[in-house]
Amino acid sequence: MLAQPTMLSYKTLIIEDNPADQQLIQTYLARLPYINLRGTFTQALEAVPVLYKEPIDLLFLDVMLPGMDGLTFLASLHQPPRVILITVDPAYALTAYEAGVVDYLVKPYSFERLLKAVSRAVGLAERQLTQARLQHQPPSHVFLKTGREAVRVAISDILYAEAFGAFSKVYTPSAVLVVSELLADLQQQLPAGAFIRVHKSYLVALDNITRISAKYVTVLEHQIPLGATYREQVEKVLR
Repeated sequence: MLAQPTMLSYKTLIIEDNPADQQLIQTYLARLPYINLRGTFTQALEAVPVLYKEPIDLLFLDVMLPGMDGLTFLASLHQPPRVILITVDPAYALTAYEAGVVDYLVKPYSFERLLKAVSRAVGLAERQLTQARLQHQPPSHVFLKTGREAVRVAISDILYAEAFGAFSKVYTPSAVLVVSELLADLQQQLPAGAFIRVHKSYLVALDNITRISAKYVTVLEHQIPLGATYREQVEKVLR
């Protein structure tokens, strides 16, 4: 099945010196509503200003070009976009993939063949975007060691944690867990920016703070001591 793009559009360039082939690609791409054609060029170096001016998602690049051939131009780019190579010679296939292109089209090619190449590029872009989002997405839960067990706890359920000797107490709406971690080590397991130290003995979920006074922060109905050395940072973060 062909990839179904979820982005609004893919900024695209064409570098093709043959006017008839230029027109063919433009006609084919006009049938794809998610392709945003940003320019068509007959020489590779003409496209450089556009490539540096804005992020280009997809580049149709002919191999045989005047001045500088397509593969040499591609090798000169520091961060090339996803490239679909265009060639009259199928023998360039291995060279094309070694150059890291998404796909290559052998002239003459049909709309269906171009669509397959574009769909491959779209699928790659979507997978990379999904992976990037997952890498930046904070975890939804944490496993906390309690005795010989590790208990799965939703991070959104953690109200605050309290130092308890060599252990920590983790407070949730339904339970108090005694965790085999120092408070500082527990803090390292939780998403940065979601919890804040308000006292040498207390770590609080920022989203659950409902009130702050001179000596306390309130988490729902719980009053947590606010240490003097932590007050300025807490107020700064809450602002």
